Amino acid sequence: MPLKVQETGYTGFYFRVLQEGLVSKSDSLIRTSRHPKGITISYANHIMHRDKNDTEGIKKILQVEELSASWRKTFVKRLEGNVTDTKERLTGNQGK
Repeated sequence: MPLKVQETGYTGFYFRVLQEGLVSKSDSLIRTSRHPKGITISYANHIMHRDKNDTEGIKKILQVEELSASWRKTFVKRLEGNVTDTKERLTGNQGK
């Protein structure tokens, strides 16, 4: 599954709950704002999984205050020239 997510860029839905309550399948979703930096999840996924050496893209994403600690750590490592082998995470193959 991780490989499929990486290949397609479909990582799920990202929403913030503004008010607790019940939701039904007939309810709609409304975007109330966009991130001021213009960074989309699609763009971040592209840089994370496909265009890993795009230093300008990495720097742009690192400006996003809401970026998770793990993604921030990965991007900082890339800027420092440290490459992480993702084979085990993607395939479940542990040295086989």
